[in-house]
Amino acid sequence: MKIQTSIRVEDEFYKEAKVVFKKVGLTFGDAVNLFLSKVAMEKGIPFTITTIQKNKDDDDFMKAQESSMSRTWDNDKDKAWDEL
Repeated sequence: MKIQTSIRVEDEFYKEAKVVFKKVGLTFGDAVNLFLSKVAMEKGIPFTITTIQKNKDDDDFMKAQESSMSRTWDNDKDKAWDEL
């Protein structure tokens, strides 16, 4: 059984999130239900919440990590493992 509810959300987050949801084929309601099901399954918030403030150095570090994780090699797989 489904219930109807209303929530107040920040306009900017709502608009940006809807663009993402549309790209993956979800409605806003689907996304909320997905979040709620993860909360129920994990018996908690399904992501880490911290009190640490992000700064530009953190962003630069994460971009470098993402870049190194998506690296490709033109040589055979044994050589690729050696490079890791």
